[in-house]
Amino acid sequence: MRVIIMCKAPVAGRVKTRFTPAFTPEDAARLHQAMAEAVIRNTSVLFSDTWIASDNISHPFFGQFKLKLIDQGEGDLGDRMSRLMQMAFRDGADSLLFLGTDSPHMPDSRLQSAAEFLGRNDVVIGPVEDGGYDLIAMNRPHQELFSRIRWSSEHVLQETLQHVEQLHLKLKLLDISYDLDTPESLQRAAPVWDAPTPLPEKYQKN
Repeated sequence: MRVIIMCKAPVAGRVKTRFTPAFTPEDAARLHQAMAEAVIRNTSVLFSDTWIASDNISHPFFGQFKLKLIDQGEGDLGDRMSRLMQMAFRDGADSLLFLGTDSPHMPDSRLQSAAEFLGRNDVVIGPVEDGGYDLIAMNRPHQELFSRIRWSSEHVLQETLQHVEQLHLKLKLLDISYDLDTPESLQRAAPVWDAPTPLPEKYQKN
C-alpha cells in the first residue's frame, strides 16, 4: 500500500487558522508543524511506501524526512487528490491511502485496520465527527470519489458516500473519530497526544 500524506508547509497565517485568535498565527503554525511531524513519522514507520504531498516542496520543513516529496499542484482538494491518485496507480501502487495531518492522536490500529479491510473492500473511509474523514483508501483509481464535493464542509463524507454508492463499490466505514481543529479538540486529545504549544489558560485543565 502506498500512503500519501497531504501536508501544508507550516507558514504562519496559512495553517490552523481556526486556532486563532486563541493562538497566535506563529503558535498555530508551530502546532501544525508538530502535528505534521507526528503523523509523518508514525505513518512512515507503519508503511514503508509513504509519500508527502505538499503545497510548497521547497519549504525547509520537509527536508528532515527521507521520503518521496511531491507537489500537490493546483485546484481544490478534490482536483489535487484525484491527480495524485492517478499518479500513484500509474507509478505501480497496488492500493492507496490518503491521510491528512489533523489527527496526530490517531492510533496505529486505525491505519492498520484500513489496510486490512481494503483487502476485502473497494474503499475504506475513516469518518470524523465534523462530517468529513481522516483517511480514505482504495485499491483502484476512482476519480469520481473526489468530484463534486463541497470540501471543508459538513457534507464531505455524505457526498463521498453517495459517489461510492453510485459506483457500486464495496465500502468499509471505520469507527467515527475526530480531527484536531479547535483548542477544545486539543484538550480532548491530550491523554494520547501532547500539544507542544501550551493551551491558552481557558482551555487548560484545572
